[in-house]
Amino acid sequence: MTQTFKVAEKKAEGTTIEMVLRDFLQASTPLLHQARPDEREKSVDLLRSYICYHSHKVFSSSSPPLSVTYDPLAQVGQRGLHEILSPSMIPTLLPGFITFLTFEITPVASQRFVRAIGLTMEELTIWLIREGHIGLEEGEESAYRSSEAARNLPKAMRALKRLHRETLEGREEAETTWSDAGELEHYTIARLAPGLLWLENESGRIGPVKISEKVRIDLQAGWQIHCVVSRTNTAWQITGLGGIFPMPA
Repeated sequence: MTQTFKVAEKKAEGTTIEMVLRDFLQASTPLLHQARPDEREKSVDLLRSYICYHSHKVFSSSSPPLSVTYDPLAQVGQRGLHEILSPSMIPTLLPGFITFLTFEITPVASQRFVRAIGLTMEELTIWLIREGHIGLEEGEESAYRSSEAARNLPKAMRALKRLHRETLEGREEAETTWSDAGELEHYTIARLAPGLLWLENESGRIGPVKISEKVRIDLQAGWQIHCVVSRTNTAWQITGLGGIFPMPA
């Protein structure tokens, strides 16, 4: 299958993503002073792995197609895409990486490490601007997305943990049973108020749904929740929970 995207020039004329990632770790000093050196290195390695194994999703879904036709099967050989692509591709790849982080990494990582990944990506994009590898406008957008991930993903993880605990504690009181995974539905948070939220999907809006204020303060309208909502007496309650996802804009 042929993909289309911008390829780095020869080494004498340009650089690759792998080259700038190594330079970033070796030459830069932390700009944000909030991620440990080992966390920065692990974060960069995760980005490297994503580009190597998952970036084809970005290229195959790109519209309009990115410039320069490139057949990875014919030309990459044993090299990963991070060793071939130009660093100018990083702003294009970063939204997909943050989505990957949201759905694949947060279920198995700590809140601290997820925050460190976002901070490192913000720092990386600022460094790429300073070094002239990417433009100011696209770099600022990438830094903003990374900063949002560093702030919102740990909040979503904390809200999920608390809401999961509250759901289990309230199960007997609500006289409901833990629902099977097949009954979980995807909702968007439509509105928030102290101790309450409103959810909506293709079937319409549900609410108000009772939640604790500790959970509510960590949520934002527009985020997604994978859950079961049940009517008990006169109130709606979340009786099954799959995940909370702060969706990138």
